[in-house]
This record gives sequence, structure tokens and C-alpha cells, in this order.
Amino acid sequence: MLSIVNGQFCDLVSASNRGLAYGDGVFETILVRDCQPLWLEDHLARLACGAKRLNIPCDTSQIRRDCSLLLAGLNNTGAAVLKVVLTRGAVARGYTPYAAESDRILSVSTYTQCCQSWDDGIALGLCQAQLSAQKRLAGIKHLNRLEQVLAAEELHRRGYHEGLMMQDGLIIEGSRSNVFLVLDGKLFTPSLSRCGVEGVMRQRVLARAEQLGISVNIREFGVSLLQRAEEVFVCNSVFGIWPVNKVECMHKQIGPVSRLLQREFHSYFYI
Repeated sequence: MLSIVNGQFCDLVSASNRGLAYGDGVFETILVRDCQPLWLEDHLARLACGAKRLNIPCDTSQIRRDCSLLLAGLNNTGAAVLKVVLTRGAVARGYTPYAAESDRILSVSTYTQCCQSWDDGIALGLCQAQLSAQKRLAGIKHLNRLEQVLAAEELHRRGYHEGLMMQDGLIIEGSRSNVFLVLDGKLFTPSLSRCGVEGVMRQRVLARAEQLGISVNIREFGVSLLQRAEEVFVCNSVFGIWPVNKVECMHKQIGPVSRLLQREFHSYFYI
């Protein structure tokens, strides 16, 4: 794994960094193919939006240069994953977010794509770990991920690839993905006004579906709509689209809408 901290090749950060102490920051996880980051500008725009919400200085031109420097040292023409972390940096101890220079922490690691999940689909669990509602943080990809850590531990123990996370009886997202349902040929995805991450891949799927004339519905829903859904798929900007063949004991078909959207994005994730 290669890493850069504030423009210098390094794998050390200060023990007083607020990202480490309080999760005070935002991050992006980006697929790299043949040393090229996929949808970099989309990710940087979301990073800047999240940083603005937290009042953390964000210079995307510096981060763009860091990405170029880091990927230039990547001796790998296959797939890799680039992680961009922006924190408030190191300031005096305590919760109060005094003004500080932000820290840019970038790393890149190898990645093996799972073709079987893309083709055959996956089983989803319903996570016991619940998401907390916090409208001021809803949508952004902040560093506070303990709820996802709890969910990931649970899913690993139960043998699931991925699972759905809920808040007050509403389905919000996967532990590392966004979720879509298909009912009567219409596409449904949860509202993220309470919590959850507005994924880059989610936005791409929504835009492409509208171009294809597929009706799109962003709304709150619970397990009852999930039970009625003919198709289910999850997505993120690293693995693309995984169709779902089972949710707990509910069997689902991998239907025409899921396959159509997979074909639309196939070239971004597989050659």
C-alpha cells in the first residue's frame, strides 16, 4: 500500500489528529483502473460538500495533485482502490472545532473484483445494528463509521456479503452500499434525509435510469416494500452493481431492470 500525507510520501499522522481522535473528517473510496481514478471529479465534489458541511478547509486542487502523485507511483495496471481522507487536522485537545489546517491523507491498495457477485448475485442480511438519525450529517461520507463496523462484524459472523441497515423501521442503505428496489418496473431507493450516504454510484444510477425512461422514486420505505419488490440490487462506486438473489429468507429474481443497468455500467468495472 502506498500513502501520502499532505503531499509527502508517508504513512504516519499526528496522534492529535482530530480524524483519529473524533472522526472529525470526510473520506472517499475510489476505484482505480489502469492508474486512472473512476469519476474522480464526482468524488471530489462530494468530499468538498461534506467538508463544507463540517466547516473543514478543502482545497480540491491540492487533493487532485496528491492523487496524481500517488497514482504515478503505482506499479499496477490492474484494479486498485484509492482512499482520500480529509480531517480537521491537529489542534488543542477537546471537542471544540477550532480553526485548523486540514490534513490530506491518501492511500492506494490493490483490489480484486468479484465477478461471481456481479453475475450470480448475492444474499443480503438485515443488520441488527441500527443507524442513528442525524440530519446535519445525512448524505455526507464522514469518518464516524462505528455503526458500519458493528454491521460488518455481524455480517461476517453470519456469512453474508452485505446487509441492509435501518433506522426506526426504515431501510436506509447497505453497510457499504446504496440499495435499489424494482416494483412494477419502477425503481425505488430510500430517502437519505435522516442519515446514510449519498453514493456517487447511486447518483449515476439515478441519472442513467431517468435517461432510460425508468420511473425513479426516492422515498421512505420499510420491509413491506422490500417483500413486494420483484428485484433488489446494491451498488457502490468500487464494485458497481450487485444484484440480490435473497434477503434473509426472501428469494428475489435477478430481473431485467437490474441486468439493464448492469450493462449500462459494465465497461466501467469490467473489460
